[in-house]
Amino acid sequence: MALALPSGPINYGIDVPDPSQSFLQAFKTGTAITETRMAQEEAQRKAEQQKQITQAFARLRQPGATAKDYADLAMMLPETQAKAVRESFSMINADQQQNALSQAGQVFSAFKSGKPEIAIGLIDRQIEAKRNSGDESGAKFLETWRDVAKENPKAAEDYFGFTISQMPGGDKVIEGAVKLETDRRAAQLQPFKLRQETADAIVKEAQAKFAPDKFGLEIDLTKSQIEQAKAARRAQDAAAAKSGAEAARARADADQMAAGIIPVEKRPEAESKFRKEYSDQTKGYQEVKSAYGRVLASDQTAAGDIALIFNYMKMLDPGSVVREGEFATAQNAGGIDAKVYNLYNQLVSGERLKPEQREMFTKQAERLYGQAQTQEATVRSGIERIAKGYGLNTANIFYTPTEVAPTAPAAAPAAPTPGAPISVTAPNGQVLTFPTQQAADAFKKAAGIR
Repeated sequence: MALALPSGPINYGIDVPDPSQSFLQAFKTGTAITETRMAQEEAQRKAEQQKQITQAFARLRQPGATAKDYADLAMMLPETQAKAVRESFSMINADQQQNALSQAGQVFSAFKSGKPEIAIGLIDRQIEAKRNSGDESGAKFLETWRDVAKENPKAAEDYFGFTISQMPGGDKVIEGAVKLETDRRAAQLQPFKLRQETADAIVKEAQAKFAPDKFGLEIDLTKSQIEQAKAARRAQDAAAAKSGAEAARARADADQMAAGIIPVEKRPEAESKFRKEYSDQTKGYQEVKSAYGRVLASDQTAAGDIALIFNYMKMLDPGSVVREGEFATAQNAGGIDAKVYNLYNQLVSGERLKPEQREMFTKQAERLYGQAQTQEATVRSGIERIAKGYGLNTANIFYTPTEVAPTAPAAAPAAPTPGAPISVTAPNGQVLTFPTQQAADAFKKAAGIR
């Protein structure tokens, strides 16, 4: 009988892998690894780019941001944004370019000067001009940025700075605005810096005035007590240079070292001298504090506006001799800026502060008080350290443990609306209603209710 031959390849029980399948599997694996690595690199690239953009925006938030900082930001943003600005700028003639650069620069300078309300007003004028010239799309575009400026002035400032940086000559405009901002900031910080320097000088003066050798002889301490006071003073100074729990331990050791330096019978005299020193050296602060309290107490009336600016001027220069309600001049206004006392004179003449002006002066007064309080704290800390070096009780030197800032007075309870019914609780607990305050008062008098 003839054998039937198999029609296909004979399977001898051995599976031979298909090389094409192995290749495809390896290719897929390699592709997946490559894609994963590329995705990771792209994510890292985007994260690094976002980090650089964040850092660029942070530089713009710092005082003295330069035209280069804005140009650097432009290089990180999509090229289409910068290209659109440059192309739109190149499509207008030279006069129009100069006008566009000037208008954008004015808005940018207003933002840089910390006056977003002025910047928004300038944008509104530009919107109106574009609409009057038939450029509706340009007007709507500026309207968008005006609305952004109302919610986030810094974002609008960044946009105008970025836009100007793409215009020929824009770097000069940015440099000019930055210089104005730097000068303004320096002028604002000058009184604060001066006060801090004054406070440091006061402490040094007190250290010299109450030096152990000099003060010890003045109140008739023995030589050993003077030497002990010197050691205690050094310990107090060392404790002041430390922080946290270590400082607390150092102060406790210094206090213990100072205990008993000055005999009990001589302490009232010594504490009185320190109390007078503190009072003399913080006189300016107390005047600033009183003026700040009156700023907060001024109401939103014509008289309140005058009181606000008058007391703000007193905070700027407590030694000025301007009298409230009288015109200020260069002679009696002392070191007060002419713009401030000219505004005060306008109020005396019958003008009123705008709400944003009132808010601006109140906030600036708060800053002035905060710096004066810092000066007081420096003086207090220095005198306290010196006094403790003699083992004195500082509660007998300072009027309060710490200074507390004035607060606005609580609003007075609203008066009853004319014609509104008046409710009175009778002695039996029943609530009675009367048509007028006079009727209610008559009932309370008859019922013996106070």
